[in-house]
Amino acid sequence: MSFYKPYMSVGEAINAFLKKHGLQSKAAIQSVIGNWETIMGTPIAQNTDKIWFDRGVLYVKMSSPVWRGELQMARNKIREVVNKEAKSDIVQEVRVI
Repeated sequence: MSFYKPYMSVGEAINAFLKKHGLQSKAAIQSVIGNWETIMGTPIAQNTDKIWFDRGVLYVKMSSPVWRGELQMARNKIREVVNKEAKSDIVQEVRVI
C-alpha cells in the first residue's frame, strides 16, 4: 500500500503519517485513555482514579475496593473491549489496583 495517493481524506493522511512514523500504538493508547468513559461507561469512569499503559499492560487504579474487586473479575473482558476499541492488540494484560 502506498502512503501517497493523489487524493486522500484527512483521516487517511493522519493514519498514513502515524504508520510511517511508527506512532499508531501510541495514538491508540491515547485514544483509549481519552475515551475511557465512553469505552467503560460512566459508573466505572467516575470510580477510576488513574489509568496508564506500560509495555502492554493496562493499569487501572480504582477509588474503592468494591469497584476494584468487580474489575478484577472482568480483566479479560476489559482487555477485549479496549483492544476492540483500539482496533489493535495493544493490551496484553489488565491489572486493577
